[in-house]
Amino acid sequence: MLQPATRTDAPAVRRHACRALALVLLLLALAVTLLAGAAMSAAGSGGWQKQTSGVTAGLLGVTFVDATHGWAVGESGTILATTDGGATWGAQTSGSSSYVKGVAFVDALHGWAVGYHGVVLATADGGAIWNAQTSGVTTYLRAVAFVDATHGWAVGQNGVVLATTDGGSTWNPQVSGTDAWLNGVAFSDATHGWAVGVDGTIVATTNGGATWGVQTSTSTAYLNGVAFGDAAHGWAVGWDEIAGGGTVLATTNGGVTWTEQHSGSATALLAVACSDASHAWVVGQKGTAIVTKDGGATWRGQTTGTTGGLYGVAFSGATHGWAVGDSGTILATTTGGFPLPSIAKLKPTSAKRGALVTISGTAFGAKRGAAVVRFGAKKCTKYVSWSDTRVKCRVPSKAKLGVVKVTVTTTVGKSTSKSFRVKR
Repeated sequence: MLQPATRTDAPAVRRHACRALALVLLLLALAVTLLAGAAMSAAGSGGWQKQTSGVTAGLLGVTFVDATHGWAVGESGTILATTDGGATWGAQTSGSSSYVKGVAFVDALHGWAVGYHGVVLATADGGAIWNAQTSGVTTYLRAVAFVDATHGWAVGQNGVVLATTDGGSTWNPQVSGTDAWLNGVAFSDATHGWAVGVDGTIVATTNGGATWGVQTSTSTAYLNGVAFGDAAHGWAVGWDEIAGGGTVLATTNGGVTWTEQHSGSATALLAVACSDASHAWVVGQKGTAIVTKDGGATWRGQTTGTTGGLYGVAFSGATHGWAVGDSGTILATTTGGFPLPSIAKLKPTSAKRGALVTISGTAFGAKRGAAVVRFGAKKCTKYVSWSDTRVKCRVPSKAKLGVVKVTVTTTVGKSTSKSFRVKR
């Protein structure tokens, strides 16, 4: 005879299940919060911060079309992509085992990568699928530039210049006028372009490459990269073996004349990016990074936190940038590479309105300029002295009594705060 089934306490089972689910959700929420906090902490410190690439292969080139969508390429056909500014990077299948040196995207979908053995790869879906294109050459292609989804150029070994007007369905050789290795290429529009290479070689075109002409650089440096903010303002960077230092050449007239600028770098410079005619960044060997905000009149070194070579750099504006290099290194900044100001201590930590307070810390700037100190909501109006590590100012006359937060805000951003008691 069939025995009646034993009844389980369904409500109790459901209660246990709900508690278990709630615990899982709580742990997940805590993990997300911790990760977000870590990311915010890294971003909040400013300067250059390391991102997790997930690879150990050397990365040789990088490009971003906006502050979130970017790609990095490198050894053994490596292609990485991000859709969140580099918070996470994922590997894409390139279908190639060759070194991939150059990469260019015109939007979040259409991109190209070039490398050893005349390899040209293209995608129309952001890199979900990469397809090989026929370059017609077997030489080493070192750089690629596109101005829209159809017009592009690739350059490389022995003065090779290839061009396409149909998105790479066909690539055709152009006469560069040189047999020097060309290491970098930049176009400001569909007609104006430049390529740079060994022995100070610079060639340029004003008709999309129908004709190329040699420009006088007055340099014998090994030029590795070139970037233009518009049809007139550009930079070329490299290494001067004779002088033993990093080379930066600049033009304000489309390359009619090139002038050497003082880089302050003793190491080889390997790549350059610019966001406009004033702002440019250069990276190189030994973790070198330098920046200008005045068209190159002055260059300033930046701390990258790495000693490895940096081979590629890209900026989507004057603040958001990325650099890639040895052993899968990816660095990113949301402050143009400059550290945010940081307050270490206040002396005294309490005083009456009008009292003199010394603020010690870092990255305040050599001169005050537009920077301000706030006691709570009130700005200081009386400054005694200002340096990069120390500011002396008086407590605002209308500062709120009691405990307030003291902050320093520069053109880079706002510092963390320190508590100060305003006495009656």
